[in-house]
Amino acid sequence: MNRRNVLIAGAAVAAMTGADTMAQTKPKTYVLVHGAWHGGWCWRDVAAGLRKAGHVVHTPTLTGLGERVHLMNKSVNLSTHVTDVVNLFEFEELSDVTLVGHSYAGHIIPLVADRLKSRIRHLVFLDAVVHQDGKAFLAPGVGEERAKTAVEGYLQDPPDVTWFGIPADHPQAAWVKRHLTRHPLPALMEPVSYKNGGPAGLPKTYIRCLQRRDMGQPDAVEAMLKGKPEWTWLTLDTGHDAMVTAPEELTTMLLDI
Repeated sequence: MNRRNVLIAGAAVAAMTGADTMAQTKPKTYVLVHGAWHGGWCWRDVAAGLRKAGHVVHTPTLTGLGERVHLMNKSVNLSTHVTDVVNLFEFEELSDVTLVGHSYAGHIIPLVADRLKSRIRHLVFLDAVVHQDGKAFLAPGVGEERAKTAVEGYLQDPPDVTWFGIPADHPQAAWVKRHLTRHPLPALMEPVSYKNGGPAGLPKTYIRCLQRRDMGQPDAVEAMLKGKPEWTWLTLDTGHDAMVTAPEELTTMLLDI
């Protein structure tokens, strides 16, 4: 091989190596969806960790919650919150997204997948309710009963931070308490309804927070999902609000997905 061919071959190898490096370091896109009573604020430390690693992170706040509390009204429901996330995808032109849902958002992210499946890379359920087509977050009759004592007949006050697995003496307990807002009961009473198969066919990970409120009871979610096709089962030894109590560990898990 003459010198010219050697140079050409070397340039080709360098180009391929550079392409491989770029492929390996290409930023991922994460959309982190909060649960009931929370807002995008709750992902502060996890989002910072993911961004520090070079990735793109969106932490939308659902209508009527967090800094969007002024938009709360009786018409806000599950469909409203699904539209919030769908519109984020549309206006930010997102694709190849790792979509993460905490708690109540376990009903939101599969409905987003039902509408935008081709633009989602992976679904992550963080200690979340498991979606079931035709069923709501609350069992039949529960929402109606709660409405009798709800503020204005439809707003549910947030529980104490300890309910979320955050110890009362945790450094972030007061911060969380200040930011929790009332949650609309209609969002918990509207059944999930798929038109395009929901999240079927997408890879899914469930992250179970082991310090559960009902530790004395068998884990029905584990029995339902662990070992099933399309599902990966992971655990974190922390309380329900893992993004607050174990942000570094959760960030590492998300980076590996």
